[in-house]
Amino acid sequence: MGRSESAPTSRRGRFDDFGGQYVAPILIPVLDRLDDAFVSAWSDVSFRQAFETILHRFVGRPTPLFQASRLAGPSPARIVLKRDDLTFEGGNYATSALGQCLLAQRMGLSAVIADTGSGENGVATAAVAAQLGLACRVFIGSRDAAKNPVAVRRVIAFGSQVTIVDDRDATLHAAMSAALRHWMSCAETAAYVIGGPIGPHPFPTMVGAFEAVVGRETRMQLLEAGLAPQAIVSAVGGGASTLGLFKAFVGDPQITLLAVEAGGDGEGPHAARLARGRRGILHGAETLVLSDDNGNIAETASIAPGLAYPGSAPELASLVERGRVVLACVGDAAAREAVLRLAASEGILVSLEAGHALAAGLEFARQARSSDVVVVMVPSSGEKDLDALEIRGPT
Repeated sequence: MGRSESAPTSRRGRFDDFGGQYVAPILIPVLDRLDDAFVSAWSDVSFRQAFETILHRFVGRPTPLFQASRLAGPSPARIVLKRDDLTFEGGNYATSALGQCLLAQRMGLSAVIADTGSGENGVATAAVAAQLGLACRVFIGSRDAAKNPVAVRRVIAFGSQVTIVDDRDATLHAAMSAALRHWMSCAETAAYVIGGPIGPHPFPTMVGAFEAVVGRETRMQLLEAGLAPQAIVSAVGGGASTLGLFKAFVGDPQITLLAVEAGGDGEGPHAARLARGRRGILHGAETLVLSDDNGNIAETASIAPGLAYPGSAPELASLVERGRVVLACVGDAAAREAVLRLAASEGILVSLEAGHALAAGLEFARQARSSDVVVVMVPSSGEKDLDALEIRGPT
C-alpha cells in the first residue's frame, strides 16, 4: 500500500467542482467563524490529543478488524470486517460527533444541534453532549422516528430534546432542513453537529478530517496483519464512514474503492444519487443529488434509513467523477439477506446500512482469487433494525 491522499481541494471549500457555500447571508459569518475555529483547533496538538484520548477511553477506538471466515462460503476470497459496530452509542457517528462537540466546547458554545436519519448520529451526539456538559437538541423525521423508536428514547435518556419533523418526506432530508433553520436562530450559542461530510463548507472538510481516523486505523491494522486488500467496500448514506475509510487508500490505485448505494425495493424510489443523480445544490453545497427535470429533490427510499439521503458528500462526488471510486447498487432484499447471513454464520448482527456493503462485498468476493482480501465497513450494529429484518419469534 502506497501513499494515501484525499481528493484535491482546488480552492477553499471545494473538491474539484463540488462543495462550496450556498446559504443565507446570515450564516456566512457563522460558517466563517466555525471554519477559523476548526483550522485553529486541528493545528493545535493539545486539541488533537484530547480528541484521540476521548476516542479511546469513551468511544472505544481503535475498533478491530474481524475475518469473517464462514460468511463467504465457497468464495475463494477473504472477507474482513471493520467493526465500528463495537464503538459505544451511535457506531462510527460517535467519532465525528466527538470532534464537533469538542470544537463547540472550545468555541465557548453551550449547546449543540443535530439531525439524524438512522438515529445513530442523534444518539452519538446526545451521548457526547452529556459527557461534555452541553445541551443538545436532535431533529428526526417522523418516518425515521417511527422506524427507530428505541433510538429516540435513547436520545431522551441522555438528557437531550427531540424534535419530530413532518416536512417533505419526513426522513433525513427533512430533519436536516429543519435543523439548519433552527440553527440560524441560535448560532451564537449553539453548534450544528452534522452527521456526514455534507452541507456547506467547512462541514465536509471538518467531518472528513474527524472521520479519517477510521481509515488510518484500518490501514495500520491491515499492515500489521500482513494483509493487502483488493477492495475496500462501504455503503453510502451521508458518507461519513465511507469517506473516513476511503481517505487512507485513495493513493493506492491497485485497491478498488467500492461505494454501495441503496437500490430500494427495485421498483420505486431509491437512493443511488452518485450513480443516477445530477449536479445540484442541496443543504448549502454543490454536489450530486437525486432530482427531477425541474430541479426538485426526488423522493428516496431504502430499508436502511441511514442511506435514504438524496444528496452526496462533495468529496465523494469528486472521487466518483474522477473515476477513483466505483459504484454498486444493492436492493432491500439483498441487504436484509446479507445481514441475516452474517448473523447466522458468524454471530454478528450488523445494521441494514452495513448489509448493503456486505452484499456488495460478497459479490466482489465471488469474482476474486483465493488470496484476495475484501474489507467491508460495518458502521453500526443491527439492534435498531430487528423489526425491519422481520425476525419472528417462536409460535
